[in-house]
Amino acid sequence: MKNLLHNLIPEDIFFVTPDIKRAIGIEDLLPNYHIICSYNDPLIPILRKKGAKIFCLEEILQRDIPLVNNSGSLLSHPLVIKYINSHSHDIPHIMYFKPSVKIDFLIKAKGYYAIGNSSSLNEQFENKTNFFEFSHKYFPEFSVSGKVGMLNQLEFQGLSEDLDLPLVLQFGHGWAGKTTYFIKTKKEFTSLSKKFPKTIVKVTRKIDGYTVLNNCCIYKDSVLIGPPAIQISDIPELYPKPGVTCGRQWPVKFLNKKETDKIYDVSKKVSRIMMKAGYKGFFGLDFLVDASSYQIYLSEINARLTASANFYTYLENGLNKIPLAIYHIASFLKKNIPYSEESSEHIVGSQLIFRKNIPGAISSSTHFGVFKLKKGKPVFIRQEDYLPNKLENNEFIYIKRERKGRRETGEEISRIETKREILLAPHKLNPWIKNLL
Repeated sequence: MKNLLHNLIPEDIFFVTPDIKRAIGIEDLLPNYHIICSYNDPLIPILRKKGAKIFCLEEILQRDIPLVNNSGSLLSHPLVIKYINSHSHDIPHIMYFKPSVKIDFLIKAKGYYAIGNSSSLNEQFENKTNFFEFSHKYFPEFSVSGKVGMLNQLEFQGLSEDLDLPLVLQFGHGWAGKTTYFIKTKKEFTSLSKKFPKTIVKVTRKIDGYTVLNNCCIYKDSVLIGPPAIQISDIPELYPKPGVTCGRQWPVKFLNKKETDKIYDVSKKVSRIMMKAGYKGFFGLDFLVDASSYQIYLSEINARLTASANFYTYLENGLNKIPLAIYHIASFLKKNIPYSEESSEHIVGSQLIFRKNIPGAISSSTHFGVFKLKKGKPVFIRQEDYLPNKLENNEFIYIKRERKGRRETGEEISRIETKREILLAPHKLNPWIKNLL
């Protein structure tokens, strides 16, 4: 596979991202793939030993750079522009995690080539209030009842009578559930309304269940759909605020074939609509599953590379499959890559994100390492490689995010990656991971 891709995709590609973990997974597969990141990370020296081409701005400046915390600001930095120009044999091709107006402007102004959709196309599908209209128009049978409106013009009494309590209130933009609020009282609703009076929000009834997600890619006139994973959330030991994403696990195991088939069917129909709008490449869908009825609801479109894309890419590599991330690139470069529309059904792996300091069995001084479980206790075994796709069943990778200075509330502090199951049931940790906490 590596030799095939080296010949098919020789272009100079620069993935620009503050966090290097957004860009990894295909660094071994393409000959001229560069990662440009803001912040230092324990993975950088390990990936460089494997031959990865990495430019880290914090390394060069040798100080904290709190202002360079988004891809647009990073792409505009003079040292980044210098690196791109000096490592390009032809037109630089720019990849990014989430589209923005600034990225669109810079790519056009500098004559670069975008490997990603525009910010306007992303906004059309990903904005949660836009999505509400989209889902009720095309998928009414899979849509959660609710209402969209300016926050100071919505009435708590009518909403609570129509939708019951708690209400689920979401802003148009947000990350990992951080702008999702579960409103139980009029006081909570009024407080939020006074704080964000002119904000357009989506208010829906709460589904008691769990979230599953998948990764998809529109390639030419086809859609490649990955198997669903369960989202790890609503576990107080990991993070107290409900609705905040703390990882994902493949396979789901809590769905039967009927529900899984519905997810694939909806995914195909969504992709056809997006395709007609001009969208191509990677995207992901979130679905809510009612815990009692197993009713499936389409809850979000992530019209971009997803938070799980890099880890998922390694798992695909472990099955010797051409990753969806490669088809994402090929869709923009108009490359002919062999493909099959069959799902990667045998994807197995879990990624757990810690968003608060959790004193546990892993030493606070450890920033990266592969550990083995022996009698339920973690034992350090190596530090020289990062290969989540080649982990043994009793091994896991621990990565601590090296971020100096003040952290935002809910920001990632560390993570665990493993082939083991993190969840025993939805919202319930497996005993082996509970022992680590």
